[in-house]
Amino acid sequence: MPSNPCRPGSDTTAAPAAVFPSAAPNWRRLDYLAQGNERQRSAHALLSGGLWDELGPLCNDLALVSTIAIGLDRPGSDLDILCQHPDPAFLAATLAAQGWQVRSKGEQVWIAEQQRHGPDDQCWPVELYLTPDPLEMCHGWRHLSLMAVLLERFGAPFHREVLRLRFDEGLKGEAAMCRLLGLSGDPYEALLTLEGVNLAGLCCPSLPHPLDEQGHRPCPPPRRDSLTMMPRNS
Repeated sequence: MPSNPCRPGSDTTAAPAAVFPSAAPNWRRLDYLAQGNERQRSAHALLSGGLWDELGPLCNDLALVSTIAIGLDRPGSDLDILCQHPDPAFLAATLAAQGWQVRSKGEQVWIAEQQRHGPDDQCWPVELYLTPDPLEMCHGWRHLSLMAVLLERFGAPFHREVLRLRFDEGLKGEAAMCRLLGLSGDPYEALLTLEGVNLAGLCCPSLPHPLDEQGHRPCPPPRRDSLTMMPRNS
């Protein structure tokens, strides 16, 4: 990622009052950002104020998969956008001609980067992930969807702890959640092991657990092989 020469010193997160589409998250949407916190509204102004319309005719499909979508961004966080195109190299060349910095990641995947100012003059680093694959198959979509579900499952205390780890220790969102959940190994792969799992049986060892309806604490975190499995999405 190139250095960010226009990152303002006053660029602070506004995680409280963050909003996200929690039921069957559809990251193609932007409308919910307009009802969110200060930075979500700022991102919405930039995206809906021209950038989305610029990218739309160039791509077959678009989705915002940045941590700002779930209120876990930090100062200087990118606006990460998945861009589906049958020929990513062609799209990369088109974007390069428009002033984007592009580089190949191999396997028909390209990255395009640019700094953008929104209508509120907030400067945002924008990173496009150019891929021929359906967006729902991309790790960015899958990770963000799982993180949104986990935030819904464990609520505000979990959200605060994830943010604390991101700010205090510089962890990525995936790594922070895996630490709190006790998932070992590569956090990007470990998080995906929760796909298709009934998360109602998942506990977070790092957080106090609320009393159940009978006034008892829930049982210790179950082993993964004891969790009820649900069919994966096709």
